Amino acid sequence: MKVFNKAYGAASGELMIRDLEDSVKSYNSQQGEECGKVAQINGKLVIALCTPIMKRVHTKHKFSGELVFIDASGGMDRYDCRIFMILTHSTAGGLPLGCLIVTSESREVITLALKLYQVLLAKDAYFGRRTRGPVAFLSDDCEAEKQSLHEVYPESALILCVFHLLQAICRFLWEGKNAIRKDHRPELLQLVKNMTYASSEEVLQETYATLQANDVATRYPRYIAHCEKVYNRRHMWAICYRKDLPLRGNNTNNYAEATMRILKDQIFERVRAYNIVQLLDFLLTRMTSYYERRITDLANGRVDVTISRRFLPGGSSIPREMVKKVTQNTYEVRSQTDADTTYEVDMSLAMCTCFVGINGAPCKHQYAIVRLFNVTSLNFLPLNDEVQQKQMLYLATGQENVRERWFAPLKGGNVLVAHDGVNNDEVDHDVFEPVPVDSDHEQTMLDSLNTQRMLQNQFDARNKTAPATASTSNGIQVDRIATLEEGLKDTTASLIDMLKANPEEYAEPVAMFIKQFQTLKTSSAVVGALKTFGKYTGVSISLSEARKSKLRRKRGTAIKVQPAAISRRTTVLGGRRCLQTGRKPKEICTQTKRKVQGEMGTSQLMPKKRPRRAPHDLSQCVTNNENIGKNKSSKW
Repeated sequence: MKVFNKAYGAASGELMIRDLEDSVKSYNSQQGEECGKVAQINGKLVIALCTPIMKRVHTKHKFSGELVFIDASGGMDRYDCRIFMILTHSTAGGLPLGCLIVTSESREVITLALKLYQVLLAKDAYFGRRTRGPVAFLSDDCEAEKQSLHEVYPESALILCVFHLLQAICRFLWEGKNAIRKDHRPELLQLVKNMTYASSEEVLQETYATLQANDVATRYPRYIAHCEKVYNRRHMWAICYRKDLPLRGNNTNNYAEATMRILKDQIFERVRAYNIVQLLDFLLTRMTSYYERRITDLANGRVDVTISRRFLPGGSSIPREMVKKVTQNTYEVRSQTDADTTYEVDMSLAMCTCFVGINGAPCKHQYAIVRLFNVTSLNFLPLNDEVQQKQMLYLATGQENVRERWFAPLKGGNVLVAHDGVNNDEVDHDVFEPVPVDSDHEQTMLDSLNTQRMLQNQFDARNKTAPATASTSNGIQVDRIATLEEGLKDTTASLIDMLKANPEEYAEPVAMFIKQFQTLKTSSAVVGALKTFGKYTGVSISLSEARKSKLRRKRGTAIKVQPAAISRRTTVLGGRRCLQTGRKPKEICTQTKRKVQGEMGTSQLMPKKRPRRAPHDLSQCVTNNENIGKNKSSKW
């Protein structure tokens, strides 16, 4: 315990703040540059991080100046700090650009965190755009987050995740107070979806007019009013307004959601950090090591960590005679289905005039040029691309001097090289044809999964105070009641002070608290609510001896999974603990065998008559009249 306290310091209070500041100073000293800053505002803690690997992604990865994802999550430490991850996209998945740790999600706190983060950036951050920020930020619909981004980066466009928009509409349709019939929900969701994916502004206006005139929609005034509010913000979510933005096919915040899963599963291993100092240490050490390994594996041709088929080139059926080089970086590719249609491809921008590649997403026409003209492209996995492999190695390690032909394939073949200054029309393309990707090997890469440690979810209870017996004197009872009354008044006064000091953050939670309290009609309901208040917020609680020994073995509080993940399981585990891949535990196999043999016992397998697991598609959920999770309020 002494060693642990020496490494991570106090659990809370001013001493922990000093330990936190010392940790940041020590890390900055080790790196030889300023990579972290700590500040406080109105008693709220703010930490901004930009590690060396994040700075290299900022300066050397082109996509960091085009599109940046930002998202927040919590529940990774005992005090439920919010962690904002700032990312950009690549063939290796999301690459980190920065990390913010805050104790509040108010506008002033997020703004201060972004300003501290901006101070840490190099002069050529965001691929040379520096203080202007990226071309676009993509986030979910958090008002405080959007206002802070607009204040710090006024030149960047703010767009919303399409998935979160449709998810919010789906929840609105399922909310009981809106009284929308089950058989009407799929049609109403489809009306909003048609607006979201409208091909032009004119089509968007037509689909909105269709929604307002729809016979089913007009039966629900609340739905019409809600859609009107959504339509007024159409510039932030409609696909037709994003044609001029270099999104490269990214209209959702999936990279950020996947990164949060990586943090909880692989960095923290589903165990909450002891304090903010340990939380910071894990982000500076474990997260950095994870991304170094991930990017280095991709540079060395190990693509097991990449599961997206959009970056696996596969085989292209476009022949050489259908591709024509126009200038140094531009090409023309004839359509395979319409002989009169020709697509223009600019490889310097990695864009194509086809429907898929119009905003920079990888398409088959771009890959045909990569394959036939030996051109480097950021849109595809660098399986045989020595230029991209060297860049990936630099992003991971900072090492620029690589031995000649270090990334050459072992089985022979030729690597792709940058074509600047090379007359590719004189190249023998039969000689420089890259080695095709074997389909079995590709399937193996896609099927590879990371096995995680199984952790038991911990739901703990406070020690109950022994009830007063008949022999307890009336004087003791009166004193105890008076003490409790005084404590209740102090707690209420403290809550009112916090509400007055920061109404932006506390107004909505207090209103929800009052509303929930008014719904409690019985004494048992009030007693249950009081006993469980704050129980699952991650704060340390009293434990019985048996639970203490179990907690010592676990060494932390488990990070719970989302409720929707439980309904999709085929194996019953109980609670919200993480379900791991790989071979099932021995006790589960034994119980299953006993059930097959006719013996009584609790099987860990779901009954055969159980309906199929809940789908991941919101539209399919509404079409089949199914909830996303176990209840109407379940979230992803």
